[in-house]
Amino acid sequence: MSLMKKALYVFAAAVLAFVFWRVLGLGIADHFARSDPERALAWRSDHPEALLQAALRHVAAKDWPAAKADAERALKARPIDGRPLRVLAQVAEQGGDPAHALELYRQAAKLAPRDLPTRFWLLQHALERRDAKQAAAQLDAILRLQPNLLEPLQAQANLLAVTPESRGALLNTLAAAPPWRMAFLDGLAKAAYPVEAIAPFFAALKHTPNTPMAEIDPWIARLRAENRAVQAYLTWVNRIPDNQREALGNVFDGGFEIAQEEQIGAFAWQTPTVPGATAYWSATRGTVGENSYVVEFEGRRTPFTHLSQALVLPPGDWQLSWRAKGVRLDTQRGLVWQLRCDPSGAVLAESAPIMGQFEWREQTLAFTVPPDCEGQQLVLRIPARIPAETMINGALWLDAVAINRHSRRGLPAE
Repeated sequence: MSLMKKALYVFAAAVLAFVFWRVLGLGIADHFARSDPERALAWRSDHPEALLQAALRHVAAKDWPAAKADAERALKARPIDGRPLRVLAQVAEQGGDPAHALELYRQAAKLAPRDLPTRFWLLQHALERRDAKQAAAQLDAILRLQPNLLEPLQAQANLLAVTPESRGALLNTLAAAPPWRMAFLDGLAKAAYPVEAIAPFFAALKHTPNTPMAEIDPWIARLRAENRAVQAYLTWVNRIPDNQREALGNVFDGGFEIAQEEQIGAFAWQTPTVPGATAYWSATRGTVGENSYVVEFEGRRTPFTHLSQALVLPPGDWQLSWRAKGVRLDTQRGLVWQLRCDPSGAVLAESAPIMGQFEWREQTLAFTVPPDCEGQQLVLRIPARIPAETMINGALWLDAVAINRHSRRGLPAE
């Protein structure tokens, strides 16, 4: 082998050894960057992650000069990483330069928008300065990154909602339909604030587009639970689609003309699924309008209470009327309409049992709403006393459910 070839082999071996050493050093530095930054830096003195972790350890030890030095080296090694800027912001804050700290935190957020410590500092800063717009923006950024942080942040978010000066900023943020909106509204509805403090926020939501009724339901449920049925009803009315307003009445859509899947909110028909029965809207002859309600039972125990609607009837005498058809409706106790006060559950009236085989016929039930019963509940149910009495087979058709004023003297009410 010629001297030239030997020299080339030696050079190639040296290059390979150098590359291997660099790769080995980088691998070891990567491995220890977070757990043992000093060891990582012994292999790669300019490793950006190890420098950052070293700076953070200096922050924890309140060694601000060392933290600054390592953070500056980390930023030089990786200028696109905003986290070292966050460390430098902490150093500036400790050094009594809050303006510079704020600027550094803002730069950090631009370079590292997913850095939660930076976001939390900016949120706290905005809350302390009562900068509602910035507070809402930082809250949104945090909860988009970590939705599970809503629970510890709910109190701050609630404060933005109930404070008149910050309410608009939060509403603007919610208008963009962030993924945490439903959970936040649920928490706000259940917050310890009195109804009067929360109500303006939910009232303003009617001007926020694309807020589904399901996101308002917890607030309506709270109003009903606190015996504020009229307020709950007005909240619901303000959210229903315009094309459903003609179905408003003492009973909403008593003819079942609005599709089952479009029945939204407590003051519309509630038809949850129940094992042992199938309920649906059906078009058939013998009904008023185009549709009627049908429930078909499978001949097994079915504790049915699965057609209901919340009502808001003023005190006085009323009459419930409906048209029904039974198809081999075999049940020991029958199905009954029951009217209750809401939220107490006190029973106002219960119809005669509906059972057997019969063609379309009209039935009625007179009842009285007392003065202390602002809200009511209309429920179709099996009045079973024991599980065996829930056995039921056949089908029931319903239509033209209505409630009108009634005179106890048998004369039409004015």
